[in-house]
Amino acid sequence: MVKNSIIKLPFDSRGNIFRWGPVPGKFLYTSAFAEVHYKHFRERYGENWPETVWLFKDVRSFWINNAPDVNATGERIFVKYLLPRVSREKIYREWLDDVKRIQDIEKKISKIKLAEITDAELLILWTDLLKYYIKFWITGSIPELANYGSIHYLTERIKKYITDERNITEVLEILTAPTRLSFYQEEEIALSQTTDLANHQQQFFWLKNSYAGTQVLPVEFFVERKKELKPEMVIEIKKKMAETKMRKLAIRKQFYISVEVMDIAEAISEGIGWQDERKKYIFIILHYFDALVQEVGRRYEYAFDELHNLGHQEITEIIKGKDLHAKLMERAKGFGIQFFHECKELNAEETEYVWNTYSSTEEAASGAKEVKGIVASKGIHGTVRGEIRILLDPLKVEMFRDGEILVAPMTSPEYIFAMKKACAVITDTGGLTSHAAIVSRELGIPCLVGTKIATTLFKDGDLVEVNPAQGIARKV
Repeated sequence: MVKNSIIKLPFDSRGNIFRWGPVPGKFLYTSAFAEVHYKHFRERYGENWPETVWLFKDVRSFWINNAPDVNATGERIFVKYLLPRVSREKIYREWLDDVKRIQDIEKKISKIKLAEITDAELLILWTDLLKYYIKFWITGSIPELANYGSIHYLTERIKKYITDERNITEVLEILTAPTRLSFYQEEEIALSQTTDLANHQQQFFWLKNSYAGTQVLPVEFFVERKKELKPEMVIEIKKKMAETKMRKLAIRKQFYISVEVMDIAEAISEGIGWQDERKKYIFIILHYFDALVQEVGRRYEYAFDELHNLGHQEITEIIKGKDLHAKLMERAKGFGIQFFHECKELNAEETEYVWNTYSSTEEAASGAKEVKGIVASKGIHGTVRGEIRILLDPLKVEMFRDGEILVAPMTSPEYIFAMKKACAVITDTGGLTSHAAIVSRELGIPCLVGTKIATTLFKDGDLVEVNPAQGIARKV
């Protein structure tokens, strides 16, 4: 273990820390995002993601910031770029153009036998895909950053119309709810309506991809999934989307909310929808990056899995002839990056020390029986009871049983298949625009986020009552 005096911690570990993770994740899949935020995003938009530490070990990643810095930067991005409709639509159209460029390269990769192309042709494919993936993240980071500061911005303006804290939370949940289908809902509707499952598989083979890895789902996966879909599912989804729009209008009339405030809420809602759409394309893109990485490993004698400890630009170096076997041996024990205007690498010992310092959650008080959190979703049925299942690794979804309460440090897209079985969701971290909040609203189940201690207070098998009206989860 490294002594405290050797490493200067970037943030006060007892302060207000923003954590994303630890969650399953590999550096290769995310390194372009880091490059964008210490270099390209600032050049384009005059703003910078705050100082960041991003750690990787044991196929898990852990992102750390000073929370007030994230919120302040996010609010500036929101007000300047996402809130104005003209700006929002312009950037979104540009982002769609970047998506189209990437799709053209993906089609090219699909049509050729990678083992038969030259090193020079492989380099062109890799650099072209990377070039537009970076552009994709420059424009696509607008909703990412903006949503972190947008809720505070909206809350301060809603307080002019509503004083009761519980009413404010409920109004925020309603007004920020997305009004378009998520890509998971789109897939389910398409699956329910098709008889050509082979074609469906070709369109959605990437559905379980994540920052932890990729796979090609077989036709049999969708055959079994189709059997589980309820006949009335499509009607229920469309009904819920219509109800969401009606609830927004009802809230506006009930509290006499101004057009200006409704426009703020709409910008947040569209930003959430944009983030979901972006995730879909990321999962597809990762498949094609992995196809090229597989060929790089075969051609230059690297193990496929170990190459995921490299960044995109380092893969470029390998194709150009650089030997990175020694660097991969160093990173096998864990590594990290710290970036703001520049980027530096952390070795295994530094990574271990920083990881342990910031990953510890608050301990529950002795004898405590309940947690309080932000009500991210009230759910359709209100208060629910169920047994706790703490899921630190979403890839172990087979452990999760129907009707259990999902408890996690946070959720990410990999958790979707567990969340579909859950009667409620509770997380240590997160807010109204978090993944847990958005998906729970789609599913119509209660969700408490930001409890800080749920994963330490509860144990697997605890019988717990979740009361979304009070924002409390209590052992019974």
